[in-house]
Amino acid sequence: MNKIDFQNKIVHSCSNHISGLLGEELLRFFLKEKLIQKNEENLFITDKGWEELEIIGINVNKLREAKNKNLNICIESSHGILYEHIGSVLGALLMEKMIELEWLRKRDEKNFLLTDKGLAGLESLGVVFKRY
Repeated sequence: MNKIDFQNKIVHSCSNHISGLLGEELLRFFLKEKLIQKNEENLFITDKGWEELEIIGINVNKLREAKNKNLNICIESSHGILYEHIGSVLGALLMEKMIELEWLRKRDEKNFLLTDKGLAGLESLGVVFKRY
């Protein structure tokens, strides 16, 4: 299990999706669990991914009906470090769901606080964090 050190529990956003360390970890998690996969040209949501997204309450109809690409890898730079994360419609829906569940609380325009409820929720999914 990957561990992330969230000393201050600050989560960065890129456009309207989760970026920074948490965004990168979510991308790794989705790939490792085979919720999304890459082929030579694209990233796509697997059958398992569609099922899991529906179970956690993501609006899969909105995702399927998206006029734009529903999934891509977005790259954001923070303090000179590049972070790959889930972008496009899926990235926005994940962030929206985490705010709705009160896993994230807005601090300012680009930053959110990862709440204790969020830490527990992510850990229940299998994303593990190092705590201090």
